This record gives sequence, C-alpha cells and structure tokens, in this order.
Amino acid sequence: MARQGRKLSDFQILELLDASDNESEIDCIEAEVLYDSDLDKEYVPSHQEMIESSDSDSEEDLPRRRIETKAAGQKRKRPRHLPSTISPDNIATPSTGLATSTPGYSVPLAVGDSDPHSSTAAPAAIPATAPAGTPATTPASPAATLPAVPAPTPATAPAAPRGQRRRRADDGELLVTFNSATVKSNSGYTWHTRPQVAAARRTPARNIVVSSRPGPTQAASQYTTPEECFDLFMSTAIVDLIVDFTNKKIDDVATKYKRKTATVQHTTAAEIRALLSVLIFSGYRKDNHLNTRELWCSEVGALFYKAAMSEVRFNFLLYCLRFDDMGTREQRRATDKFAPVREMWDMFMANCEDNYTPHENLTVDEQLLAFRGKCPFRMYIPNKPAKYGVKIVMVNDVQSKYLLKAIPYLGKAGTTTRHGLTLGHMFTKDLTSRYQNTNRNVTTDNWFTSVPLIQDLLTNGLTLVGTVRANKPEIPPVMREKKDRRPGSSAFLFTDDLTLVSYVPNTQTTKKNVLLLSSMHTQQVVNDVTGKPNIIEYYNETKGGVDTFDQMCATYNCSRKTNRWPLCVFFGMVNASIINSWIIYKANNPTLQRKELHRRKFMHGLALQLIKASAQERMNNPSQHRQVKLAIRQVCSLNLRSGTAAGAGPSAAEMRNPMVRCTKCDSKADKKTRFRCHSCRQPVCPSHYFPYCCDCI
Repeated sequence: MARQGRKLSDFQILELLDASDNESEIDCIEAEVLYDSDLDKEYVPSHQEMIESSDSDSEEDLPRRRIETKAAGQKRKRPRHLPSTISPDNIATPSTGLATSTPGYSVPLAVGDSDPHSSTAAPAAIPATAPAGTPATTPASPAATLPAVPAPTPATAPAAPRGQRRRRADDGELLVTFNSATVKSNSGYTWHTRPQVAAARRTPARNIVVSSRPGPTQAASQYTTPEECFDLFMSTAIVDLIVDFTNKKIDDVATKYKRKTATVQHTTAAEIRALLSVLIFSGYRKDNHLNTRELWCSEVGALFYKAAMSEVRFNFLLYCLRFDDMGTREQRRATDKFAPVREMWDMFMANCEDNYTPHENLTVDEQLLAFRGKCPFRMYIPNKPAKYGVKIVMVNDVQSKYLLKAIPYLGKAGTTTRHGLTLGHMFTKDLTSRYQNTNRNVTTDNWFTSVPLIQDLLTNGLTLVGTVRANKPEIPPVMREKKDRRPGSSAFLFTDDLTLVSYVPNTQTTKKNVLLLSSMHTQQVVNDVTGKPNIIEYYNETKGGVDTFDQMCATYNCSRKTNRWPLCVFFGMVNASIINSWIIYKANNPTLQRKELHRRKFMHGLALQLIKASAQERMNNPSQHRQVKLAIRQVCSLNLRSGTAAGAGPSAAEMRNPMVRCTKCDSKADKKTRFRCHSCRQPVCPSHYFPYCCDCI
C-alpha cells in the first residue's frame, strides 16, 4: 500500500519556499499539504493524468517534481518492470499510450499493478479538498493527485507476488491486449482483436436447440425389461445373420470330425443368445480374461456357465462365429477392408441412431478396441491404455454417454477423402449429418478441429468447440508464443463467426499454451474464480462423452482374447449394446430405485433373461446329464414342462417297496409312500413324484 502523505510544518514550508524561485511550486506544495491520503488509499492516476504528467517531464520541471515527492513524504521507488513481449515494437509507447503500427500485444501487468494504458485499470480519481474559493467543478490539477509513476520498461519482468489472491480478470490483468485492430496469420487469414458481435442479453439463435424431447424415441420407450432393451440393438436380424453364416462355417469344419457329436451340430438363435449371455456374464463378474477351464471349473467357476452351454461348445462356437459370406469376401474386400463385418456393423449403427434422440451437446472422439493380431488397419496410439488396436471414430451424447454413430478408421489406404477434405473434417461431418440444422454443439479435440470444419458445420446449423493445433495455417504466430506469456493469461482473437483463445495455464513443470476455437462463443469472458476463459470451461464440461463411454466399456468388458479382428469388433459391439440398452432401460424405468438401476445389476439380469430359451431346450433334452439339469434349475429356476416327464412309472400297487416316510415332506405330516425316485431311489410321496425327484431333474 502506498505510504500516506505527511503534513509539513510552517517552518518546513518556508525553507522550501526559500530554496525555490518558481512561484508555481508554491501551489504544488499547498495542494500537497491539503491532500489527505486517507480519503483514497488505493488512488491510481488516470490515463489522461499520466499523459499530462509525461508531457510535463522536461528539465525545468525536474526540481518541482522532486519537491512534490518530498512534500508528499514518499520515496521514489524504482519502476516495476513489465515482462518482455514477443516483439518490443508491438508494445504501446509508454509516454503516449498509443499502439504502434506493428501488430502484436502487450503482456498484462503483475497482480497489484495498474495499466496506465487501459481505461479499465484505473478508477476515477477522488479530488483532494480544494482551498476556499475554488469552484467545485474545477478539475483537479496534477498536484492534487498522487505523483505519477514513471512508465516501466518492457525489457524486464517482475516476479508475481507469492500467495497473493488472483484479481478479477475483467480488470485487464490476465487478458493480453493487442495494439492493432487486426492480426494476420502466415497464410493471410485475418483476425480481429475486438469482438465482432455485440454482447447480447438474449441467447443467440444459433445456440438455441430445435425443440425435441431428448431420450429414447417413441418406439424404444415402450420396452421396460433388460432383454427387450438389448434386443433394440442386437436385433433379431443381426442374430439371424450370425446364425446363417456361422452354420456355413460349421458345415466346413464338421467334415474334419469323425464322430458327429452335439459339439459340431448347427447352432440356433437361442444358442447364439446364450453365447451372448456368457459374454455378458463374464463381463459382469470381470472374468473375461480367464481361461475357459477356470470359468467352467466346478470349484472356482460360476454355475451359470454350465447352465448356458458346455466349455467345448463355447470354444467351438467362437471358432466358427462368422458375420459374412466367406465365398464372396475377397471380392468385397478389394473395395472395403471392413467387409467381414460391414453388413452387421451397418445394421447395428442404424439401430443406435433410430432408438435415441440426443441432448444439446455431442462429442466426437476416437475409441481404440484392443487388438494385437494381424489386421490391415491396426493402429498404434501411445496415449491409449491398449496402445494397439482398431480405431473407431464415434459421436456420443454428452449427458447420457449414449453411442449415436461410429465409423471405423481403415488407415490411409483404406479411407478415401472427398472433395479434398481432411480425415477429421470428413469423419465429423459424416457422424453429425443426422443432426444438422438442430443448432446442437459438437466438441472435438485437435485431431478434428479446423477452421474449414467449423465454417462447414455453421452452414449446416451446428456449432463447434474444440482444441486446435498450433500448426494450422489460420493460427497467427502471435498466438503460438508462450515463452514471454504470464501463467494464467488469456488472449482472444475474433472473426464474424469464430473466436480463438490462447490460454497459458499455471503448470508446475513445462509451460503450455492451449489453443481453442469456438463458433458458439462471441465474447472474451473469463471466469472470476478460476481465471480460465469460458470457452475452456465449456470444453472441459463437454469433452468427455466418448472417453467416459470408453471407460464404461473397460469397467465391465465382455471382450475375450482372440486372433481375429472381426471377432474383436463384435465384442466391441456387444459392449456398446449393453451400455446403450442400459441407458434406455434407465429412461424407461424412472420409478426404480438407484440400486436397481446399477449397470452391473442390469448386466446380471440381462444375462439371466438371455439364457432362458436355450436353457429350457437343454432342460427338456432326455439325454442331458442330471448335473446340467440341476445347474439349470438353480440358475434359471426352471423345471420340466408339463407332459414331458419320462413315463408315468409303475403304480403303487405294483411296487413291492416297504412304506417309508417321504423325504420331501415335513416330518410332522408323517406321509409314508412306496414310491421311489428312479434315479436316486429316495422315497417320495405322489405329490413329489415325477418318475424323478425334484433334486434329480
């Protein structure tokens, strides 16, 4: 805080008068003595006073300035220096406060300093108490204010005070100010240093989403059970397609077997659904990484696997699982590397788009399906957990994380661009084509974001917010520099439709410069608490749609180790179907408790419902082992259908067994019977007699 001015005695004033021959100094001394610093402790000279003070700094005024400083009782401090800018020619001239012709910006002052060239940095001066006879409307003279602080040189930078509270960004201290009206990039793209759109009180029309009820569509909102919601995505058409092509593969493989056992017989739709239930149950228990011997082990494995199918049959079905006609695959692969799963993939994507209406924010990003086998378009992404795999570019709803659409990346050779568009531009445009002219916002990362993409989406009724790479031709060099930038500072540039922000975060190690483009924001707004621009905060809130979806897939993963990339894609589709069906199940059952809506419990209930059709067929098979039937009865709570018992058995009169109490009835009932179970030979009364006892069914 500035030191308060001390009052001079009459004797000190006379000494100063004798030492000066200039009568103008007397007024300065009297005004300084009359000024009370307690009235305005945070006084800062205004811009006009700084100009007048700098204009009067001639050699004749130097003694008068020394007397003013001495009379105020303040020591002349060394000027606090500003950080050096990118180019000294770009800084406003300290003596005049006018910008030079060279485009650039000046770095904000340290916390606690005031910018003499900014109209918002200095509050209105409080005039000192005027002598008697002075009109109240007379403006305060330079002597009636605090002494002018010499303008700092732009060559050095002050150290920011440690532990000092961050001041509001609208004071101009964390905003980089430019000294020219326009800034151009190396490619000639012109940016303006001031917003080109006036700040409106109402929401702009391009940010108002077209009225539509987000959530499940009218057709999907009718289903309330996990199995019904799952069938919306793994539909009957997809299951029948898998059954047809898998049976063709089974016919080819069965010729290598000498004995035609049940292991190599044709599959059915009920069995394929049971196969899906095994994959879902392994994800529910997080057993997908275990060997099948451990899964079907009677000691450590779950009884569910035995109730679904045998271990040998499960491995055989995974080996024979096919999704296209192998006879015409090579012909189709010449034009499409994704041919082995293309037909099923298109059906699945159509189901995802038709059953849900997204909210106002969408996220476009990539997912990596872990795979290290042979694949013509396998990708290496070092910042992903799996590192190697099949790259899927997808768009998700930010609020619910619902998968709306996905496109596989088939490499540079397998992906053809249209009309000279970049890959990121083409993917984003294709993924969001269904939601054009709805005024929704799309959030992307720097692999997708570009100025042509934003302009293209704007013409189609969509806005975009995303990070952008510094090597884009539209980014001016002045926004790329970070060496001389203050941590926490923000710089804004504008066009009629776009806003570019450069933010230097407060990092402990390496200094970073974050660049973002937005067609949704039009003003330079910075959060007063965090010091971050609103564009960055909005990006942080809406960027996690795909990443959260990918994390949800990894938490309860149904994928198994395989050497075939089509099977890897199929496992990814199962994971996506579970999440999408769970989202619809929650929306269609708003009255259920939170515990009932947990995804793990949803997966358990879904697996039990998918297994029932196949389990009932196995239960009614007379040659089925009794241990398998016992497992089915315990897991699915199923019994033999009426009329399917293996004969009525002998009557009680034909039996020569002694009368013994029934083992299934209460001892107090004291029911005695001659009937015996045909399997375990335990005595049972007629109410528990079905030629087999209930334990052996």
